[in-house]
Amino acid sequence: MKKLIIVFAVFSLIAVSCQNGTLKNEEKAAAAGIEKATDEIINVNLAEFEQKAENLVGKKISVKGTVDHICKHGGQRMFIVATGSDGRVKVTPDEHVAAFKTDLEGQHIEVIGIVEEQVIDEAYLREWEEEILGDADLGDDKGEGSHLGGNVEKGGEDADKSEEMEKINNLRQQIAESGKDHLSFYSILCVDYNIIDHEDTEE
Repeated sequence: MKKLIIVFAVFSLIAVSCQNGTLKNEEKAAAAGIEKATDEIINVNLAEFEQKAENLVGKKISVKGTVDHICKHGGQRMFIVATGSDGRVKVTPDEHVAAFKTDLEGQHIEVIGIVEEQVIDEAYLREWEEEILGDADLGDDKGEGSHLGGNVEKGGEDADKSEEMEKINNLRQQIAESGKDHLSFYSILCVDYNIIDHEDTEE
């Protein structure tokens, strides 16, 4: 009888151990799945970026397009466009990419990066006004904003104050017309990019 009890106890311990091992393996698999989902790259047609960007903030995407412009002062901004559409997206480098070289202009590339949101609200605009009145350096790139020829980006140290105030007033008007208390503009933080053939730029 004692032997049967001992055998039963041993089998019970083995069963519990196996169950715990299974649970741990399932937990590891679940964690790996979360990590895999986080690293997933979503292919986005550049022409549709603005329409989809709101739901892509914080996610890693891949877009293809032609390099329209690279800011000359340090290569901290790049703009890519979609052939045959009004699609134009601002791209900034992460710490690993560091900067974009100007010889990329005109090249057809694939950009892999994280979608970021810039929120323009009244607090932002008031701070911008204070910088203008205080003769602050507003950035490194006059008139090279992500939308409408620079109506979003602050001008550089030589920016005309009246032009900057006009940008602010235009943005205030857009906020009023939107029915919201802010505007959102979207860009891509580039973690990697590849030069590709022209025929591969369209999805």
